[in-house]
Amino acid sequence: MAFSPGVYKDDSPLDAEGFFIDSDKVRFVRGKAQTIGGWERASTSTITGLCRGLWTWGDAGRNPFAAFGTHLRLHAMDADGTVFDITPVVARGQLANPFSTVNGSGVVTVSHTAHGLITDQKVQFSGASVIGGLAVEGAFIVASVLDANSYTVIHATSATSTAGPGGGSAVDYAYSLAPGQVDGLGGLGFGTGAYGLGTYGSPAVGYTLYPRTWSMDNWGQNLIANPRGGGIYEWAPNTVDAELLTNGNFSTASGWSAGSGWSVAGGIATASVSSSVIQQLFTASRGAWHVLRFDVANLSAGIMAPFWGSTPIGDVITAPGTYKQVFFCGGGGTQLLKFVGSGFTGSIDNVSLKVLTTAHKIDGAPDAVTSMFVTSERIMVACGAPDASGNFDPLRVAWSDQENNQVWTPDPANLAGSWVLSQGTRIVRGLAGRGENLVFTDTAVYAMRYVPDPNVVYRFDLVGTGCGLMGPNAVTQVAGVFYWLTPTGEFYMYDGSAPRPLQSTVRRYVANNLAWVQQDKVFAFALAAWGEVWWLYPDQTDGNECSRYVSYNTLENSWAVGTFDRTAFIDAGVFQYPLALGADGRIWFHEKDATEDGAPRAWSLASAFFDIGDGDAHMNILGAYPDAEDLRGGYKVTVNTKHKNQSGEVQRSFGPFNVTQSTGKISIRAVGQHAQVRWSGFDAPSFFRMGAFRLDMKPNGRRR
Repeated sequence: MAFSPGVYKDDSPLDAEGFFIDSDKVRFVRGKAQTIGGWERASTSTITGLCRGLWTWGDAGRNPFAAFGTHLRLHAMDADGTVFDITPVVARGQLANPFSTVNGSGVVTVSHTAHGLITDQKVQFSGASVIGGLAVEGAFIVASVLDANSYTVIHATSATSTAGPGGGSAVDYAYSLAPGQVDGLGGLGFGTGAYGLGTYGSPAVGYTLYPRTWSMDNWGQNLIANPRGGGIYEWAPNTVDAELLTNGNFSTASGWSAGSGWSVAGGIATASVSSSVIQQLFTASRGAWHVLRFDVANLSAGIMAPFWGSTPIGDVITAPGTYKQVFFCGGGGTQLLKFVGSGFTGSIDNVSLKVLTTAHKIDGAPDAVTSMFVTSERIMVACGAPDASGNFDPLRVAWSDQENNQVWTPDPANLAGSWVLSQGTRIVRGLAGRGENLVFTDTAVYAMRYVPDPNVVYRFDLVGTGCGLMGPNAVTQVAGVFYWLTPTGEFYMYDGSAPRPLQSTVRRYVANNLAWVQQDKVFAFALAAWGEVWWLYPDQTDGNECSRYVSYNTLENSWAVGTFDRTAFIDAGVFQYPLALGADGRIWFHEKDATEDGAPRAWSLASAFFDIGDGDAHMNILGAYPDAEDLRGGYKVTVNTKHKNQSGEVQRSFGPFNVTQSTGKISIRAVGQHAQVRWSGFDAPSFFRMGAFRLDMKPNGRRR
């Protein structure tokens, strides 16, 4: 029997005759069904949180990196599979005696007035003295928020005594970006969902809370990452925070050059009404953020300011304290770190200068952004951004100066600018394309096209209405063509002419089972080597996370469906194989060999029902002649039959029959009006490409 490529879920099993009605981990290549590639672990490490943003790129040395944005953290992975936590630090400072402990418990209470933290937020401490037998050093997770001025963390060991409140001496702290929402929690009014489908019309209470998603791109060798609704962060691929200064504690004068009024004694640099400089050469990393830490004491007169070359670092110092200043070194290279006094009387100690190994918010970039991308003109674009007064506008598109992502204020001397779209209620996502960029609102699509006029820069052409974007990750590209899923559950494409719907044979099946309140979790990706577009989506029968997929073969115009525990996926690029993340935080290489990390993997395929003549004759199915190309492992064949009479429909199943490369004829001996064949496998390795499958069947003379 010959079957045409494609899965038909939206038609009856008889009406889809000649095609397939179900599949799992099967694709169609040159008109034939075959299993997809296998997968194996890309790293022995796992990431923290549910991944909803994934990007790969190479640094200046052509070393590959991947970034994973989750609802809790931002991670990076190198070519060796080593994973780094690069979650942005949003607050730094020093606390005086903040800890208290309870004997026999690992709970440590931290006192910090107006800390602003939430549960599961990452905090780091350094420089603490032992309290209650515990050294509260390193990274911790906020276990509970007691009130606005105190919270708890859990130490790996238990305290040997009750101590505090008040202990730990002078403690440096660093607070990471707060976690985002893990699930969509509905909306106002009638609810969230496609019109006439899913849960539309069901009541929902409360304000809309979207799951945290990320938009990512690269700026040269640097990663750019934006958590939805947050700032835009940049990370230079540096993973080691080695000290860049010689002798930061002034134990000797080595490494430092002191001007008049400065003296070094007892490990401290002291100035007496000095207006000169104490300085040291250091080598900065190109295009990277650096963090400078130093203590100022005994400040009785004047002011002092740190400089990187001729560029000031942070604010002018007017009071004693511990300071941590983050600054950007665009060109890198060997520079001078300077402490410049102006009638300054005071001392400096404990100077440290390191490259920042976490992402940092880009100076000058908008504070609240829905999504971002980088254009081919080397301009950074923020979709959904505050206006000049700081009021967030969900339809405003803003962009930076060319080659400078820290300049966003329009000026005749730069190309920064903005534009407010008119169609829709909010921008969902913007993406750079081939020759033009697309900006999707919830109802429309705009082409954002570069104009070589500094008074215009970009023009926005409305190219489609009624075809907005379902969620920020529900769009991808193959060979320069955009493919996406709309809020009504329609599949669309845009190739530069006009958006048009794809005639999907599984559209209603996907829409009726999609967990609509979780629609922002839908994740689209391309597998260009196969000409495929995939959408991972949360099925309401499975829970809240992405558990199933629908794929479209752009070369053969065929559809397939199946199950997959993946929340994010990206095609092969700087890595040899596509990368994907599971809900358990494991990182996978896909389309690699034919196993599930060395273990058996499952696949299946089911034909539509077929009949003899017009379906009014009964048939005897005597056997089957299986045929498969390059078979690895075995598989099973099951034949299902059914016939109808005055009492209803009677169904029977024959098999499953085991098939190997050496199997000849399968003896079946089934009878019915209609028949269906199911193929399935579970082996390691397991590969199947359908050949000329044949059935030995004949009418038996009975009629309905």
